[in-house]
Amino acid sequence: MSKFLGEHVKDLIYSALGVVFGGFLVFGGIVTHNSGADCDGTAMSAGQTCVTTSKGSSVERDAAEQEAQNKRTGWMLIGGGAVMSLGCAFWLRSNLRSRRGRRTAAAPQGYAPAGQPGAQGQWPTPAPQPQVQWPQGGPAYGAPTYQPQHPQNHPQGTYNPNYRR
Repeated sequence: MSKFLGEHVKDLIYSALGVVFGGFLVFGGIVTHNSGADCDGTAMSAGQTCVTTSKGSSVERDAAEQEAQNKRTGWMLIGGGAVMSLGCAFWLRSNLRSRRGRRTAAAPQGYAPAGQPGAQGQWPTPAPQPQVQWPQGGPAYGAPTYQPQHPQNHPQGTYNPNYRR
């Protein structure tokens, strides 16, 4: 049970973090999209060239090409972040609903589920229990009493919980 509860808590945390991280991606995409011609954090003007090196190869872009690249990157971040946030939001919603369902299913029989008031704002009352009818010869009618088969394992006398052997 505790292992299942631990997995459920991890799912809640991961889905909430996914929503937050997706939001950061959307925010970063908006900033990148609106940055204009920006090369490694510095603004470019017409006639300047931006050189980026990745995995041993370098790419040169002028200001107009760099601005177009920043807009494409911004749109990809916005789209990816939105998809991630929405997906994780639905995952979080699903986790919260299943948690509520387990809590409702775990409520004792005859009582209102957790978070719901009882009848007309009163305390919940237990459901009526069926009456048990003892058959003839049952405990109330002289049923035989049974003695333990091994009396040496059942010492007579008072029980002392502080006694240590």
